[in-house]
Amino acid sequence: MSDAEKERKDVEAAPPAPPAKKEAEATKEQKAEKAPEVEEEEKVVEEKLINVNLRHAYLSYGRKATPKAVRLVKKVASKAFKTEESEVRLSSSVNESLWRRGKTKTERRISLRVQKLESGVVRVLKAEA
Repeated sequence: MSDAEKERKDVEAAPPAPPAKKEAEATKEQKAEKAPEVEEEEKVVEEKLINVNLRHAYLSYGRKATPKAVRLVKKVASKAFKTEESEVRLSSSVNESLWRRGKTKTERRISLRVQKLESGVVRVLKAEA
């Protein structure tokens, strides 16, 4: 092997150089600037407390109980505020409580706090006991 070939292999096998400190500081500043823009709460126009009886979902057969319960909660929330079901958003706490026992068994009833936002979206939260 010639000296030129050895140098090429050494260059190819060398690890990449670490980024300069100035670049790292610049990226941290950019991330800090973007953070406040992401988290802006919408104003709540109206709020209702609703108790939903999920007996129809609970009595459904096979692996359809929990998906039916989710559809039922969305349907009740959309009727409460006279909107379409596509405008209803479930919070993660509601979703977790419905899916806690798996796909075949679900809660028998659930208490919800339903909010209508300025944008027309209906948000469903779990009511605090």
